[in-house]
Amino acid sequence: MLDKRRLHGHGSSPCTLTFAVTLAVFCCLSIWMLTGAPNTLTTMPAQVTVPGYTLLVPDNVSALPQPYSLSELPSSDETTLIDITNFRFVINHDPCNRTQPLLLTLIHSAPDNYAKRQVVRETWGKHTSEMIVLFLIGVTDQYKSDVIEEDRQYGDIIQGNFLDAYRNMTYKHVMALKWATYHCPSAKYILKLDDDVFVNIPAMVDFLKRGLSPWGARRLILCDPLSTAAVKRSWRSKWRVSPQEYPGRHYPAYCAGWAVLYSPDSVFLLYREAQREPYFWIDDVHITGISGEKEV
Repeated sequence: MLDKRRLHGHGSSPCTLTFAVTLAVFCCLSIWMLTGAPNTLTTMPAQVTVPGYTLLVPDNVSALPQPYSLSELPSSDETTLIDITNFRFVINHDPCNRTQPLLLTLIHSAPDNYAKRQVVRETWGKHTSEMIVLFLIGVTDQYKSDVIEEDRQYGDIIQGNFLDAYRNMTYKHVMALKWATYHCPSAKYILKLDDDVFVNIPAMVDFLKRGLSPWGARRLILCDPLSTAAVKRSWRSKWRVSPQEYPGRHYPAYCAGWAVLYSPDSVFLLYREAQREPYFWIDDVHITGISGEKEV
């Protein structure tokens, strides 16, 4: 279903939940809930409710409260992105005004990654009635006109007013959660991806509808979980973190960021907490680790 590979312009450990992955590749993904305790899960009938997360079905959809309310956020939240107090979307779209997608797919990209975006558009990211695909980027002077023209042609770019840089990835991830929270509350599931991940959409849609529930879920995150990861202190590592940035020796359990599937309430809870936390540049740790730990 998910395959991380190099995408060209022309063209693990044991886990508790296993999916079949297409193209002769098998990927181990795991259930990771905000409650912190993983549950073993095989193919699950949609009517089953497991402690820690809930699958929505006709019998409980109306009884459960809405996944979140924007009134729970500070009045300044819409123009705030962690420590950026004048945040705005430089390029924005509202496709969810026209549909209620089963799957909202938000892909982290870089302004100069046009070739990768084009591969997605021409393959698995083609428009379907059940899925919306958007690319999230920051700003850069070098590719400003190229991005404007690309968005004029495809209308699938969301751009925030922060510099697109390696150590600004957390801004991009929190921006994705912000966009989903404010602009697509009707999505049943939200899939955050890197732009070098391939998705078998028929298999994904079948899994969401039959393995989970076509009505959505609550308190659910599907990901590749990492636990007891050591903080890198070596100057030779691109992941080096100084003791001033993070004093602990190990990170809390967190999700590898290449592919994370959220229910909308999980997006909101993590977004709300990530907005409160001091900025930490490793986005996977900041959001599903540090912020996720606070929401347990």
